[in-house]
Amino acid sequence: MATRKRLKKQVYFVFAGLILIIGLIIFGINKYKEYQYHQTYEYKLLEHGYNEEEVTTILDNFSDNEHLDYFLSNEKNSNIVKLLNEEYYLDKFFYEYVAYLEENPDLSTESIVRNINVHLDKDFYEIEYETNVSLDTQMLVNKYYLLSEDYVPEDLVSVSQTYSWGELGSQKVREVAYNAFLDMWNAAEQEGYYLMINSSYRSYQDQEAVYNNYKSSSGQKYADSIAARPGSSEHQTGLAIDIFSKTNTNRNSFTDSPEAKWLEDNAHKYGFILRYPEDKVDITGYSYESWHFRYVGEDIATYIYEHDITFEEYYAYFLEK
Repeated sequence: MATRKRLKKQVYFVFAGLILIIGLIIFGINKYKEYQYHQTYEYKLLEHGYNEEEVTTILDNFSDNEHLDYFLSNEKNSNIVKLLNEEYYLDKFFYEYVAYLEENPDLSTESIVRNINVHLDKDFYEIEYETNVSLDTQMLVNKYYLLSEDYVPEDLVSVSQTYSWGELGSQKVREVAYNAFLDMWNAAEQEGYYLMINSSYRSYQDQEAVYNNYKSSSGQKYADSIAARPGSSEHQTGLAIDIFSKTNTNRNSFTDSPEAKWLEDNAHKYGFILRYPEDKVDITGYSYESWHFRYVGEDIATYIYEHDITFEEYYAYFLEK
């Protein structure tokens, strides 16, 4: 009897010891897991003051220590996290966005992203990039991206006087843009609109003369608002055309004409964009031109039209590497 009691006692102590060991192991594992979690960026960012949604956004965008350490080594700033959620946010510009945000705290994060993407943190012509002509109909030419003095498109064709003003052969455009224009012209004509090209391809030298004319008569500031400096004109690409109607070539009155409205609503179907919209002057750097259209292809033109953005914005997000 005594032996049996001793055995029960021993079994009890062994069992209790096992329970204690298992408990200690579980406690140790949990403590180790807790320690490991405390080493994660998720925990550190939460401790730094970011909420769970913000932490998820940060971790979804960055996996490298450099960017994650940036958030921990600087004061919490929810606006920086908002930048990451902007539709046209680009990782390569992260630090430029942040610096620009610090300089312009009253700007929306949408404006911060847009301005950096299209280089509006610099004055027009302050920096000059060489236009990537290998992009063909998708090349960008503006007050930052310039064509060389000797660039001339190889596939220029003469526009028939049926569709253009000026002497025979004086109006030229690239063949791909001309074919698209003819499709657009036919569609407009079926609805009772007669479109006419008033200006098309201009050489570097032609544009130089146009710009210098405005500059000498009205000063450089006015010239820059209404005309491109040589090398920065889309007309040199052979893809830009100024379109009016057969009965109206007046820039002021054409803006309110049925033809201008038709072009604004339909040009994208044929690969053309209204290049300098009324509400995008701060981006394009040009006053509203209801007559100036640029061929970029149907897919790009439709995207730009449906998303109400400029070619500058599209180029920065989808084309520039």
